[in-house]
Amino acid sequence: MAVCVDPKLTYLNDLGYSVLRLPRQGIAPLGVIGVDGDSKNWLGTLDQIWKSELPVPVPAPQQAAAKITGFRTSELKLSAGLDILANALSGMFGGSAPSVSGAYSDAKSIQFELGDVTVSGIDPFVIGNYIAKGELASHNPFVQRYFGGAKGTQVLVVSQVLLAKSIKVSAKRDDNKSANVNVPAIQAALGAKVGVTVTGTENTEVTYENAVPLVFGFQVYAITYVGGKWNIQGVAPSGAVAFADEDTPDAPIVVPAELVEIRF
Repeated sequence: MAVCVDPKLTYLNDLGYSVLRLPRQGIAPLGVIGVDGDSKNWLGTLDQIWKSELPVPVPAPQQAAAKITGFRTSELKLSAGLDILANALSGMFGGSAPSVSGAYSDAKSIQFELGDVTVSGIDPFVIGNYIAKGELASHNPFVQRYFGGAKGTQVLVVSQVLLAKSIKVSAKRDDNKSANVNVPAIQAALGAKVGVTVTGTENTEVTYENAVPLVFGFQVYAITYVGGKWNIQGVAPSGAVAFADEDTPDAPIVVPAELVEIRF
């Protein structure tokens, strides 16, 4: 099957991150994503089911990501861009956000830029040491399902997350000129829950800002059990790894050519 190239699922891949479809808090390093057929589910954190001689690894404090702040996506078709914006606003809103798509009726394409970007992570060596010096709580039924090697299941552990407090949206028309955006309609729909500021001429660039950083992207490794030993496999960022409960990947999460195997 072809690897998914839906821009809604891949717009952070060139930066080395898979996309979190619904930006939000709570997705953190050492978190575990369980893959079961077409579904991906947040299961908790590794320390909840892995008892190790070593202390539980602690994520590094958030650090500014200067190389990512200011990064702009390519121009996306309006429908794809509005889907990304709707998910980002729902994350900022803390639930389903009012639609602002009507404010972009003059636009044909959208471009995004993340602002106040930070990253936080745990070094993979530290995660590997924690795994090597511990054992799995094998009586847990969720562990038995996801770690037991059942067909179609995989376990991914988050090593790093990418956070941002704002997202700037630039809209254009067919003639590659800036589109006019109905900012008053956006402000009326979102109220005070999301900060809305405007730059550019004719209300062309709108920045949506949240009070706290939200996770937009993440990096993961796959945990496998091969030859009587726990192994770690590197997973390249892709649309298939993009996480949201409603996602249906059309390609395997782990492609053999993308693996980096480390045996303990």
